[in-house]
Amino acid sequence: MKRLLILDLNGILIHRIYKKDYIKYQKLFQNEFNNFTLTQPRFKGNFCIWFRPNVQQFISWCLEHFNVAIWSSVQKHNMEPLLETLLPTEDDRSKLLFWWHQENCLMEENSNKNEAGKQSTSFYKVLDEVWKRVDLEEKWLIEQPGENWRQQTLMIDDNKTKVRDNPQFTSIHPRTWKLFDIIESTGDESAKLKIYDDHTLEDDGPLKKWLQQLLEWKGSVPEYVEQHPYVDPPIKEKTTDWDDD
Repeated sequence: MKRLLILDLNGILIHRIYKKDYIKYQKLFQNEFNNFTLTQPRFKGNFCIWFRPNVQQFISWCLEHFNVAIWSSVQKHNMEPLLETLLPTEDDRSKLLFWWHQENCLMEENSNKNEAGKQSTSFYKVLDEVWKRVDLEEKWLIEQPGENWRQQTLMIDDNKTKVRDNPQFTSIHPRTWKLFDIIESTGDESAKLKIYDDHTLEDDGPLKKWLQQLLEWKGSVPEYVEQHPYVDPPIKEKTTDWDDD
């Protein structure tokens, strides 16, 4: 059976920052590029994008074993270039059961305002919006006729709040992945990058192993999630060879 796997984009598969922030800290980034401690980003739309290590191999593996969808809460015009960077050909993108964006989310206005003084808005990913789509269900049922996709759907999202309206144990929430943090300058110390090591999506990584065990599971997704909680590995800062001397 090929269960439905719905992946978040930013924080799970990629790390993105605005180009204006990249330009602001360009000398800092260039220093890391020169030291080979950071890879060059890809530039798409208003963003600089870094792929999570092994992400494209991970997606290929997921497509082989699951019906895969990508659902982001960013606006469509922002999501399209991100998706095109990750899955560069139309053939790649056609393998997804669907890809959804902010317009497919439940929108709620918050009582508080953002930093610009405007009304802030929250977006939620409601699985019922997927499950009520007969056309998607029919596509899913082609490979597993007679199965109940409400019992075989898993969301992977770093933001637990965004899936608040869904049945229990239909999602897991790995820690938000960032390739680096920008540590602002304070006093006499200049700004610097704290770069992180990550193996989550690799063959021996925790998420890949967890999903491999799900493939062997004979019951429903909620049963598996409840009985096998996903646990993040410790955060590891990346070190260079000269740091070990």
